Amino acid sequence: MNMKLHLALLGALLLTGCQALQTDSDKNNLGSTVNVMSDYRSHATSALDRSESSYPYMWDRIAAEMQLPTPNDPDVIAFRDWYIKHPKYLRTVTERATPFLHLISEEIDKRQMPMELVLLPIVESAYNPNARSHGNAVGLWQFLSVSGQRYGLKQDYWYDGRRDVVSSTQAALDYMAQLNAYFGGDWLNSVAAYNAGEGRIQSAIDINKAKGKSTDFFSLNLPRQTMEYVPRLMALADVIKNAKKYGIDLPKVPNHPYVRLIDTHGQIDLRTAAEQANMSLPELKRLNPGLSRNTTSPKGPNHLLVPVGVADELELALAEMAPQKRMRSDSDLIAVGDDSNVSATGDGSRSQTASSIAVHHKVKRGDTLWTIASAYGVSEKDLMKWNRLTKKKLKSGQVLVVNAPVAAKKAKLAIAKANKSKRYEVRRGDSLTSIAEKFQIKVNDLVRWNGLGHNHLKPGQTLTVRLDDSGV
Repeated sequence: MNMKLHLALLGALLLTGCQALQTDSDKNNLGSTVNVMSDYRSHATSALDRSESSYPYMWDRIAAEMQLPTPNDPDVIAFRDWYIKHPKYLRTVTERATPFLHLISEEIDKRQMPMELVLLPIVESAYNPNARSHGNAVGLWQFLSVSGQRYGLKQDYWYDGRRDVVSSTQAALDYMAQLNAYFGGDWLNSVAAYNAGEGRIQSAIDINKAKGKSTDFFSLNLPRQTMEYVPRLMALADVIKNAKKYGIDLPKVPNHPYVRLIDTHGQIDLRTAAEQANMSLPELKRLNPGLSRNTTSPKGPNHLLVPVGVADELELALAEMAPQKRMRSDSDLIAVGDDSNVSATGDGSRSQTASSIAVHHKVKRGDTLWTIASAYGVSEKDLMKWNRLTKKKLKSGQVLVVNAPVAAKKAKLAIAKANKSKRYEVRRGDSLTSIAEKFQIKVNDLVRWNGLGHNHLKPGQTLTVRLDDSGV
């Protein structure tokens, strides 16, 4: 292998976020394939039909269920050789993937998709649910904010569905099913499109067609990242299928469920749930990386991924738990708006209870109802009720009452963080969407903060970007 390719391999395998090449316009090109998800699910087969004893270990089962032939391509061979020479990498990835391998394999089986797709999170994120790329793609499957929303992944102050292993896997396979229908069953072009977007792949196919050339993946002229993306996946598949041949001793992960999704029956403090499950809080959070706080969201989703051995007992315990015991007084955030924590007053506003503290917030230049509500963990609707506002427009110096679900000191710290802003100079090729993605903000907010209206962006133009309390 030449030195340039060797260095490229090292860099590629350490970085995440391979889906960063995808664009919004690409994903809008799917057209009539949008309903193909139901077709895949309607052909689902029961996992119970397959005997676990046939393949006692996950990598053996995965190898046996792969469907795609290994291409005889120089890049595939180069990546394969790298994996063979670095067995520690596969051990590290397997350790991260262990709780989720069976769960994801089952979902792929149900949809009758190639089992090679269970390896895609290795290429995307090295099976790290908290991975974030330079382009702000997030999670095992590296969804951007906008694409995550398009595929039903909720993102708010409490929860990011892109990090939720179950939800993001469903979304990724939904998208992959659409891509496969769009490309007429060509899995390699579908996988390439997951990285670069179907518009870019279709354009390369159209160019080859016009020149009378083949339209298979290896014949297309694509960005280097995409040209390495598919070979990395196929090289991994080759190593897993032929581990003995290559002298690789794959970690023995038993072929049985490790985790199960349970209903929490409403908002729950994670420390309380962990105690009920006889787990540590870090252990529970590792299985539920989509939860951004030490509680589940007051507005859902109301589920937790937990070890199968405690799932039934924990689900029953949470169902029977008294409302006042579900949330601790020292929770990072306790939901205002949860009927168990607050009571309604005669005028429709909410009164302060032990789980909330009335905070007086003085409106500063640049504040909006959205930034204030987000920082305090409340809704814009409640802010308007508490202050009897009929319009969302605020004035500097105006004082708002906030029934904050945290101590006043913490709430003020949160709003101080929310008020941080920075200046961004527009570069050639920037768009409102790409800038919003970069800073994990909404396009509408970017437009409003800068009074853009329908004006086009110009290189060198300076924009104000207000940062949320995540420190982005």
